[in-house]
Amino acid sequence: MRIILIGVSGAMGQEVVRFVADSEHEIVAGLQDGASDAYAFPIFTDFAAMKAAEIAADVIIDFSTSALTESLMDYATATGTPVMLATTGQNEAQEAAIEAAGKQIAIVDTHNTSIGVNVMQAAVASLTKTLYPLGYDIEIIEKHHRYKRDAPSGTAKMLLHAAEAAIDEETTPIYGREGVGEPRQHHEIGVHAIRGGDIVGEHTVIFASNQETLELTHRAGSKTLFVRGAIQGAAFLAEGQEPGLYDMMDVLELDV
Repeated sequence: MRIILIGVSGAMGQEVVRFVADSEHEIVAGLQDGASDAYAFPIFTDFAAMKAAEIAADVIIDFSTSALTESLMDYATATGTPVMLATTGQNEAQEAAIEAAGKQIAIVDTHNTSIGVNVMQAAVASLTKTLYPLGYDIEIIEKHHRYKRDAPSGTAKMLLHAAEAAIDEETTPIYGREGVGEPRQHHEIGVHAIRGGDIVGEHTVIFASNQETLELTHRAGSKTLFVRGAIQGAAFLAEGQEPGLYDMMDVLELDV
């Protein structure tokens, strides 16, 4: 599989470079902020130069920042290259660009490439269908390293949406709590973000009744697990999917 890697110099980009070096796959080009000759593949600093080089690739893997999303979608649609989109924090305009591009190319758009997290998403949906009607309250807590800028995390939002979709009534997400207010209402789903140290990523969904509490937690031990998932998603796209927006649930053939 021939890969164009967006965000080579970032922490996740470096993980991809190391992982692919020991695989049957190949990175044929990369994009990052500054020029570099430290890699076995050409590095570009903008999409225009990459497009002019006419790089032949089976898939793009994006582990950069949301600031590049619109330019990436323009490049991908112009070259007809499917995208494994593993970048989070997009605003409405960037999300619209992804949706528009999905009409022309295949895109796996995910907030978390971890296989375990996506299995957790399916489990949250199933547990919510059973426990919410019985009066269980739902709270989501996510923890990440001090450098993560977006909060709550894309994964926390993904888990929130899984719970919301499993409930047959309107719910209200509550992002953090402070001060003195009214008692918690059952239709509320609390979402809380913690930032500190070098936490790779931890997500917990709490189902709490008056008699018991059930907690479902995923802890990331290293960034390699995200790379494995991204490669699996990229391989799914390289098989030749029809244009459209996919997620890791499609890649893993999981039901929510």
